[in-house]
Amino acid sequence: MEQSRMSSGIHRKRLACVECTRRKVKCDKILPCRNCTRKGSRCTRPRERDSPNPSLSQSEGRSEQEILARSSADASRTIEILQNRVVRLEAALVEARESLFRPRTSPLDSDIRDSSFSPAKSITVDRMPVSTGRSVHIEQDIDTNPNPKEVEDAATILEFLAWGRRKDPTYQDEIVRRNNLDHSPGDVHTEDDWDDMRMSGPSAASLCQVLLPKRQKVYQLAKYHCECLLWYHGAFHAATFLQELDEFYEKRDGKVDSPGIDLQWISFLFAVLTGSMACAPRSIAQAWGFRDKERDTLSKRWLKASITCLHQADYMANHSIYSLEAIASLTISAHMLGHSNGFSVLLASAVRIAQGLGLHQLGNDDTSQSFDPVKREIGRRVWCQLCIQDWFSIPYTESYLIHRACFTTERPLNCDDDMSNLSEDHPTVTSHSRLKYKIAALMPDLQDDMTSCNTHYTRYEEVLKYDRRLRTLATQHLPYFLQNVPLDPSWPCYVEWARRSLAISSAHKAIMIHRKFLSLSFANPMFEFTRKTCVAASRTIIKEQKEATRNGGPILWIHQAFSVTASIILCLDMFHQPRPDRQASENRQLIEDGIEILSHCETDMIAQRGVSLLRAMLQADKRGHRESGAVSELQEPRLLHDTTKENGLDIAAIIQTFYRQDRASVTGHCRTVLGGSSLARATGHGRWPDSTNDVSGVMPSVDLMMPLGVDYAEGLDDILSLATNYLN
Repeated sequence: MEQSRMSSGIHRKRLACVECTRRKVKCDKILPCRNCTRKGSRCTRPRERDSPNPSLSQSEGRSEQEILARSSADASRTIEILQNRVVRLEAALVEARESLFRPRTSPLDSDIRDSSFSPAKSITVDRMPVSTGRSVHIEQDIDTNPNPKEVEDAATILEFLAWGRRKDPTYQDEIVRRNNLDHSPGDVHTEDDWDDMRMSGPSAASLCQVLLPKRQKVYQLAKYHCECLLWYHGAFHAATFLQELDEFYEKRDGKVDSPGIDLQWISFLFAVLTGSMACAPRSIAQAWGFRDKERDTLSKRWLKASITCLHQADYMANHSIYSLEAIASLTISAHMLGHSNGFSVLLASAVRIAQGLGLHQLGNDDTSQSFDPVKREIGRRVWCQLCIQDWFSIPYTESYLIHRACFTTERPLNCDDDMSNLSEDHPTVTSHSRLKYKIAALMPDLQDDMTSCNTHYTRYEEVLKYDRRLRTLATQHLPYFLQNVPLDPSWPCYVEWARRSLAISSAHKAIMIHRKFLSLSFANPMFEFTRKTCVAASRTIIKEQKEATRNGGPILWIHQAFSVTASIILCLDMFHQPRPDRQASENRQLIEDGIEILSHCETDMIAQRGVSLLRAMLQADKRGHRESGAVSELQEPRLLHDTTKENGLDIAAIIQTFYRQDRASVTGHCRTVLGGSSLARATGHGRWPDSTNDVSGVMPSVDLMMPLGVDYAEGLDDILSLATNYLN
């Protein structure tokens, strides 16, 4: 009987793997087991003849047919275990491996060329070989992981370098601690003899006064903004502004410190001047009498003056439509001048001020007849611009302030200064903003729908749905004057510029819609449509930017900023090409063309940073191709968050190269600022404080609008620290 029990035990199926049995360690009996996965060993189950027990070699000649004739229950259980394991491995690898070698074959090639491609279609994807040679913890399913931050936004990290911003706030405390900072990284700092001054109100007023050019030049700049820039943001009523400018010179004698002057209107004036000086082509600025150096200085100083006037007027307590017009008008220049961080905070405050003024409840013409038509239209224009700015930032912040269900204000009328409501096909100063509003409105809906999804599969279906909606808006619902038709001489001069701006912006929004799946598209052929869409959109952006430099129009910040984004995506696509091909060569040429254009934008900080970043990426690509010959074709793909090189992609090295290049030309120092409570006490009214008040050391200078923290160069230190921590 004892021998019978031993014999039964001997022939019981063994689930422990060979390696664990040999090493005499406990095996979890799942193929592959955790021990073998961690050590990179080959995990196999023992066959009867391989058993380390010598007695098992006397298995009475059990044949392979007998082994295969196991009970169906055992076979079903084994298959189920293996299938579950494969599903878990594949799902986890989608999230963990952000950048694999591009597969040799993609069964989706024929499908993804069709713009109606949907993941709901029946598809077959070849499984990528999984090596156990790396210590990769893939036990958690990606769809149940609440925070899978495995650098899914490589493009965003690099893009934010050019913007002077950082991507992930979860590292803020660590960055501040490591760098002994008391503030977050900030915007670009401009050094001159007036820095570090803490002025009283009258002194700041005197400085703002000397910053104003002669009356003739002020009118030149103001009219250029109304005729050549207002169509882009549509944030004010030109006739009303010019009338107020007349009153400023006729009744106030052009004095900034005139008694009773509204500082929020002065801020509005400086915002308009800043836009004209920053965006006008070089030839026009020289025709006005401004040389390059003075132009660069004044555009930055006027931006500072605009925001200083807001703070001097205590705009957050004393709500005024002028502060909203000023902030909305600065959208065209703040990014160019390197103040994306501070401006994003201004926009957020503007939303709350607009709600305080009731701009979100203006209703339609029938429900708001008690309003003055011009004032109502100004309110609509400002609210429209705030909505556009808030919603277009969703792909970066994954949140928004303005909910469509919480306001009744309609889009501005399609009208010019005469307030005559014209048809959609007639170009007006508000036409471009009206169309951008409809495109921007896709973003909160996309964010809400994707947030409600629980799997990559369903989220990607939402991406494809909104991709189709964007294509419909950008093709079938265009006003006649924005379509590919001959230009009518009777149309305003900005129609041609609006067409190009729309092409660049629409292509960029296609990238924004697909942004969450961009990194995955380099790894998983199921998302190949995203890769092709983003690459095609990037090529469009750079080609349109090249055309924009030839037509003599204004220099819009999106030309440079979106060109940097497009070039980053083309670089990432080249990094993930298994070998150079004709399209890769064309993309490299487009990137180099874009760098050439960006290098001539001396006053645009995004362009300057972008040049350094793109050159660093191209250098990394060249190094990758030189070393690729030594890399085995079957080498295991590396994870993106590993700082070692993968197909030439080494983000940490790229950031370091970018930092070294830019550090040589941009320097600065940490700045401290005054507490808000002192400012609020000293500026309780929208006027300059009386000269008898003792406010020295309390009142801010024109530098008040400088970021609450360190300057651009120090910020890059922190961005570098962020990126290296983020990638390790």
